[in-house]
Formats: sequence, C-alpha cells, structure tokens
Amino acid sequence: MKETDQLSALLPTASIAYAERMNMPYLGYHLLRETLTQTLLGESESPILYWVGKNMGRKIPIQSANGIILPFIRLGLGQLDLLKESEQHLHYSLSHTIYPYMSQERLSRTLSLECGVIAGAIEEWRGKETLVQMELGQKGSVQIHVSF
Repeated sequence: MKETDQLSALLPTASIAYAERMNMPYLGYHLLRETLTQTLLGESESPILYWVGKNMGRKIPIQSANGIILPFIRLGLGQLDLLKESEQHLHYSLSHTIYPYMSQERLSRTLSLECGVIAGAIEEWRGKETLVQMELGQKGSVQIHVSF
C-alpha cells in the first residue's frame, strides 16, 4: 500500500516535493505573515487565522499526538515538541527562530493560525471537539495547551 503524503490535501503532491527542495529566504514568508494578514484581516485577524488553520489542520491526517510535528516542520510553522500527554490534554512547546524578534502582540495574533492547525488535526484524530490555548513566555517561548 502506497503511503499518502500528509500534506497532499493542502497542496499538489508535485509542488510539495519541488518546494521542499528549494532553499528560499524566509523574509518573504515573514513579510506576508506580518503585514498582509494584518492589513487584510485587521481586528478579525486572530479568529480568522484560527478558523483557517483549523480547516487546514482537519486535512492533515495524524495517528498520534506526535503526528502533527513533522507537518509543522515541513510547512515552516516552527518546531513543535510534545511535552506532556494525558487522557484529556496535550501540552506542546512551539519555537521558531523568528519568534524572539516579534512583539508579544503580533505573536498572540499571528500564531492563531498554528493553534488552529493543531486544533483541526487533533480534532479529526480524536473525534472530539478540541480547544487550543496559547501561552506566550519571555523571548518568544510559546506553550500550546490542547484540551478535548
């Protein structure tokens, strides 16, 4: 049985393989995340990004709490690490080299996309309504708390 790429529901398979071989500067992506979403979405940025992320996350098939980690890396969303897993909760840390250079206000708004992706993927896997809360620490440290 041929294994399906976890991200094939989000992007054409051929473009995934090509894009992963490219070595492009991160600045353009960061510019889009910093200015385009803020300009287009305004005060609704955070809830819209969460909704879009949740929709995307539902399309990423996972089989475990660790299953979302590799898609996060591949999509350039950051390094996601599972810290704790219990019957009704998951606790992750999320890091990225750009986070220490972003304001707390921008992080709290823009990382709604990442929280939504986590919520959508875990909701599909667990088959339960999922709530994701983000906790920002010093110097760009981010904790993600998942409840279902």
